[in-house]
Amino acid sequence: MNQINLYAIINRYTKLFVYCLFFILPFFSVLGLQAQDKVKFVGILKDNANQNIIAFATIRLTKNDLSKSIVSNTLSDSTGHFTISADTGSYLLSINFFGYIKLEQTLKVYKDMPAAVFLMKPSNNQLAQINVTAQKALITQDKDKLVYNLDQDPSAKSENLTEIFRKIPMLSVDGEGNVQLNGQANYKVLLNGRETAMFAQSTKDALRGFPGAVVSKIEVITAPSAKYDAEGIGGLINIITKKSILGYNGYLSAYYSNINYQTSTNFSARAGKFAMTGTYFLSGNYSNKSQVTSETIPLKPSVYQRRFLEGERITDRFLNNGLLETSYNIDSLQTVVAYANIGGGNNKNRFAQDITTSFENLVEQKSVFDQNVRNNSPSFGIGTDFVKKFKNKPDKELSFRLNGQFSKIEGLNNSLMNTAGAALFRHNESYSKNREYTAQTDFIQPFTKLLKLETGAKFIFRNAQANYLSSSKTDENSSFEPDYNNSDDFAYKQRVYSGYGSLSFILKKLNFRTGIRVENTVVDGNFFSSNTSVRQNYTTLIPDFSTNTKLSKNYTVIFSYTKRLQRPYINTLNPFINNNDPLNISYGNPNLSAQTIHTLSFQNRLLKGVNFITFGINASYSGNMIVQFTTFNAINGVSTTQYGNVGKNREVSALVTLSTSLKKVSGGVNATLRYNKIQNTIIVTQQEEGFSWQVAGYFNYKLFKSFSISGNGGIDRQAYSLINTYNTFPFYQINFGYKFFNEKLSTTVNFNRFLNKWRTNSAFTEDANFNTISTFRSPYRVTYVGFTYNFGTLKENLTRKKGVNNDDLINN
Repeated sequence: MNQINLYAIINRYTKLFVYCLFFILPFFSVLGLQAQDKVKFVGILKDNANQNIIAFATIRLTKNDLSKSIVSNTLSDSTGHFTISADTGSYLLSINFFGYIKLEQTLKVYKDMPAAVFLMKPSNNQLAQINVTAQKALITQDKDKLVYNLDQDPSAKSENLTEIFRKIPMLSVDGEGNVQLNGQANYKVLLNGRETAMFAQSTKDALRGFPGAVVSKIEVITAPSAKYDAEGIGGLINIITKKSILGYNGYLSAYYSNINYQTSTNFSARAGKFAMTGTYFLSGNYSNKSQVTSETIPLKPSVYQRRFLEGERITDRFLNNGLLETSYNIDSLQTVVAYANIGGGNNKNRFAQDITTSFENLVEQKSVFDQNVRNNSPSFGIGTDFVKKFKNKPDKELSFRLNGQFSKIEGLNNSLMNTAGAALFRHNESYSKNREYTAQTDFIQPFTKLLKLETGAKFIFRNAQANYLSSSKTDENSSFEPDYNNSDDFAYKQRVYSGYGSLSFILKKLNFRTGIRVENTVVDGNFFSSNTSVRQNYTTLIPDFSTNTKLSKNYTVIFSYTKRLQRPYINTLNPFINNNDPLNISYGNPNLSAQTIHTLSFQNRLLKGVNFITFGINASYSGNMIVQFTTFNAINGVSTTQYGNVGKNREVSALVTLSTSLKKVSGGVNATLRYNKIQNTIIVTQQEEGFSWQVAGYFNYKLFKSFSISGNGGIDRQAYSLINTYNTFPFYQINFGYKFFNEKLSTTVNFNRFLNKWRTNSAFTEDANFNTISTFRSPYRVTYVGFTYNFGTLKENLTRKKGVNNDDLINN
């Protein structure tokens, strides 16, 4: 995209923001002003025995009535001071800090209150008696991220991450489990700040199998700072698991349904300076049967008038992952962490399709197309972190991190195309091995309370090797003969060198963050059989700017600009031709380069007690998007699907999120409306545009202490794309949960999409030369039962660990 066009687009979207500000800001200002006429009360925390200040304690103010609704949650600062704003009246003040007995007392708030000192008593038996009971808000916000606290979601223990994501602002999940962040399908999922192999191959499957019982909170970052890799167009999702405790704890969990199953277990322990936590989970489905149709109609004279495929697909899927993390506190300021993950899975798909081809002056031709596809993808990773804090400077930090991720994919595809007695048997084998090594260092230097610098460097080395062997025969009793024209061996290396600097500062009531990241990418690839090489060396500057301000205690306005990129990887670069169906072929493009996208975002966030409201507008543009597109050859009737930097996408979206929590009921609504126009820059007849949306809601009703009802549902239409734009469809579920044995055993019965046994989803691709319409009829009604059993103590350790995260590859 040239500079003039970029300025024109930014100018156009800036005007749109101004118009929206004109109409929306008064509404939010009224809501925000409601909280301005309040009393500010200052408290000081000290040790009862030695009068030492107590820093970073948790302070909670609730109404002193039957509702006990939260008025304020805050922390004491490094000097022991804390400030609370509230209306005049009577409240209940609760103060918690590790190693001290919980302080709870009635507090009367009135005008011109003097500062007060609160004395806390040390616990006589810290290891056995301290119970951290401070209640967090379900949703909290930081300057650059939104946090969903699963500890405050009573239904999370019996749900996987796909179901939990439906309730998180800025995220949307359709009925198939496809997740979008801030309206974008391209994003990165991190686990405890690290990228792991489990999310690299199929994010949807990994989220569906990941148990919510092991997760502490989920961070959503829509405008990543220069500290993060330039990849992840929609932003980052950071899943933070529960950490080691004083003593030990864990859980066992399982659920089974009519179409799938999931089991998981977790164990955590801490003894002195050593801590360990491990998790293992597996999931899969039985032989699920689906009906598939596809109809291609040429719009210009061709060798045929209509080609119709109809058949059945049987799918078996298995996925498992294991995570282990150990840490050792050298002293109060230095920590060493070692971690490992192992996992993978396999997929089996059996296709049986009948093909009917219609001609203008000939009899219809009947064909049979059968396929058996198998994929096996084991993986593992290891890593270590060293984190150093500094005495009397809690925000200053130096870290070094090393990480290695290793995986391989073994694939087998057998097919039979039988047309008018002439048979074509194909046998395709594939094998690939991937290795990824990362070294990273980060340094955080706060100069004052108003000024902070973050800087660091990172190196990523990726090495992949693969071979594809295609064989064919025309007689079932003959031996397969290699097809060297359609076989390939390749070696691929990618090196990414990056450095960044990010400055955060405060000017009066405005918080600013600005920085820049520099990434140099070197690609060296050889596709030996096709004599094709890939040589790339490019440097990308990634600017970063964000500003936010609090118009009141509860109301925050955020504006940001980000430039992100997405690199192609092996599966998009490989020129290997998949031609099991000779009239529908596909292959990669070794000449792909990185795509970039520019995004402007404006958000209003109102967080008042248990009530959270977000309204946001986003505008994005990409002129070199990596897209799949299909061309049709009228001469031979072959449809070819390939990759290219040929997508131009312009998108504007509006997001509204509402969530609240009453005494027994909590719930919310997420709604997204977007308009996008996507074009093929080399085939001008290929373009799609229009409105798409998702409206979803959720609830949790706690009838009494041990019994609750929860559910969610909505309607979704995905954004327009060059191929496979989908129709609108609904999704819904309801869950009944009951707890036994002092809430150690949680049981659940879930009814998912219970009104329809089957779901029919349609997708279409339109072009001036052809139209293709496909339908997928799959099992839709799911009923499952499950349980989670907790054992051990439940006291969570307060230390937080970080790790390597690589968030720069296109997830395909």
